[in-house]
Amino acid sequence: MSSSTLKKALVHTYMILFTLPIVGMIAWYFLAATMNFTTHAFTLENFAFFSRATEYEGIELPVIWPIVRNTLVYSLLIVLIEVGVAVPTAYAFSRLDFKGKRAAMKFLFLMRSFPGNTLIIAIFAIVFKMGLFNTYLGIILVAITGSLPGLVYIMKGFFDEVPWDIEWAAMVDGTTRFGAFRKILAPYVLSGIGAIAVFAFLGAYGEWFLFQLLLFNDDLMTLAGYLAKLVTKDSQIIDYGLITAIGLFYTLPVVVFYIFTQKMFMRVNLGGVKQS
Repeated sequence: MSSSTLKKALVHTYMILFTLPIVGMIAWYFLAATMNFTTHAFTLENFAFFSRATEYEGIELPVIWPIVRNTLVYSLLIVLIEVGVAVPTAYAFSRLDFKGKRAAMKFLFLMRSFPGNTLIIAIFAIVFKMGLFNTYLGIILVAITGSLPGLVYIMKGFFDEVPWDIEWAAMVDGTTRFGAFRKILAPYVLSGIGAIAVFAFLGAYGEWFLFQLLLFNDDLMTLAGYLAKLVTKDSQIIDYGLITAIGLFYTLPVVVFYIFTQKMFMRVNLGGVKQS
């Protein structure tokens, strides 16, 4: 056996051993969602939340479709706002020279250095004082404040990769700066815009802490909060079958979303350098 063949065999063996626990967990996930733990028979009773409200041990779960709508509306709003703010901000940091630019970039970096949990009391007090308690607007403002600095840095890396000569040539030919951005620069950074949109969507889709902290109206609940209701105050899962069934439904859109957007993930790192 040649050395190259041996190396490939070792790599494949390592990857198989590394993925076996993951495959085992996924298999258990499906079995737990579709098996009655008392009779050990196949059942779809755990998926009853699709068609009716569900109650277990005093915990009431409404029909899931309004929750799905809330989740998609919230996630898409976050994507639109964060992309709409991050792209022009990153362009300004990358292409424009203005007073306080370096200090502003340091401040953005500093904002990312504080763990969210350490700001709970301050966040709660500010949102309450602004009269945005128990509203989507309050949650959205807090969410974008925490995630925008990272998205701006990612997007700035993409703008930095585009040669200045291309943009200057367009403006010399008579187009405006906005025209140069729209016609010349935007196609070059389209993968970056797609990447931060993906990050924004996944972050919003998985958000539950802010909803637990700032929202008490179940009519505005999202899927993450819906799933969290099945955990007792002692942090003990009360129904494996039900929680895995809801978890499968909760995870499926993320998996589908990742399948169609994985190329964007492969073309970005924190520096904005595209990988082939």
